[in-house]
Amino acid sequence: MNIINSALVPAMKYKLSKTLKFRKAVGEPPAEDMNSKGKKLLYIHVPYCEEVCPFCCFNSYDINKYRHTIKEYFKAIKQEIKMYKDLGYDFNSAYVGGGTPTTVPDELAEILEYIRKEFNITEISIEANPKISDKTVKIFQDAGLDRLSIGIQSFNDQLLKEIGRYEKYGSGEEIRERVKEIIGKFRIVNLDFIFNLPTQTPEILKADLETAIELGADQITCYPLMVAEQNVRNIKQMGQVNYDKERYMYFNTVLPTMKEKYIPASSWCFSRKREDKKIDMIDEYIVDYQDYIGVGCGSFSFANGYVNMNAYTIPLYISLIKEGKFPTIMRSYKLAFKEHMRYYMMMSLFGRRLNKEKFRERFGVEYERGLWWESKFVKLMGMVTEERGNVYTTEKGMYAFLIMLRQFFVYANRLRFIGKKGSVEIETELKKLIKESDKAYSISG
Repeated sequence: MNIINSALVPAMKYKLSKTLKFRKAVGEPPAEDMNSKGKKLLYIHVPYCEEVCPFCCFNSYDINKYRHTIKEYFKAIKQEIKMYKDLGYDFNSAYVGGGTPTTVPDELAEILEYIRKEFNITEISIEANPKISDKTVKIFQDAGLDRLSIGIQSFNDQLLKEIGRYEKYGSGEEIRERVKEIIGKFRIVNLDFIFNLPTQTPEILKADLETAIELGADQITCYPLMVAEQNVRNIKQMGQVNYDKERYMYFNTVLPTMKEKYIPASSWCFSRKREDKKIDMIDEYIVDYQDYIGVGCGSFSFANGYVNMNAYTIPLYISLIKEGKFPTIMRSYKLAFKEHMRYYMMMSLFGRRLNKEKFRERFGVEYERGLWWESKFVKLMGMVTEERGNVYTTEKGMYAFLIMLRQFFVYANRLRFIGKKGSVEIETELKKLIKESDKAYSISG
């Protein structure tokens, strides 16, 4: 394993385990000071998918098995959003993830219309798969969608078969033709690719990225494979994960291939160069909005130093909302001031820039004073440069913060694993209590 990986991975594992401490918080409302000042994003989780991919770590359920829950689920989503509205929350942006949100376009379009009416929403981004229909595209065009992010992962037929996407979404050529039809229909069309799968070669990755560039994608996101409890068995069947190969692919395939026509807007997201030299960018919520509220089952919130996690199973999520409770099942203790600054630094530099004035406004202390050791370290290691009050990552820094975010998401996937297990236990206990209550009621009658 390369030096950056071998140093940062254990450090991140240790730090996350010591920093984020969670407690059971079933049905609890958000902490009173969680509604912090500044821009916030609303994350909406849609768990339905045609079929769950073998390497996926997110909260996804087969829509064919859970179709009967759709109406109630979206009614619960709307109610949860209203609960935040009643507490005085406002949102500037919305990001819809899954699952595959575009499997339920009509229901989702109604939610988008609702949040545009209730909040100061200026941009909306939705994840999709390559099979998105013309009808669905039209629905989201009419809903004023700004960014459509299509999960491609690869155009290589053999790789698509190995990761269980060939039969679901068609051949690489079929996917390419469908993407060609969609690009230009929204302000931003982003194409998602994964790299460092065990059987994936630099040549396959390069060909995939070159195809995306040829298609004229507005954004290209190329993120590393993340191994967690949910997908480790399936990944091992493909072969051994090699982090030296990950580093090689990043520096020798991803960055060189993207350099001519795209600008890195984060460590793994690249925006097409424009004549006015601006970056037209709507990226994942963690970059542009460091405070976000997640609604829907299995979603996370991070605001003013707190992390909340919603009920993971669809029945438990709906049940808590019906009871008039927030669907929270776990909450972290508030991050210590220093740890919050470190988190802000990590997320900002993953997004390639930390503005010192914004840092001071948020924390009431100068960047170099609040994070004296950290700011010196990243500069000494050649990870950053400074210009006009901004700290920018170098290519070396981009990879370092990519690793940090990879490990951060691996930790988040661990929490998802725990959350799902905990939700199943809570749901089982509720069913037992209901059964006992029904039995007692029957006897008393």
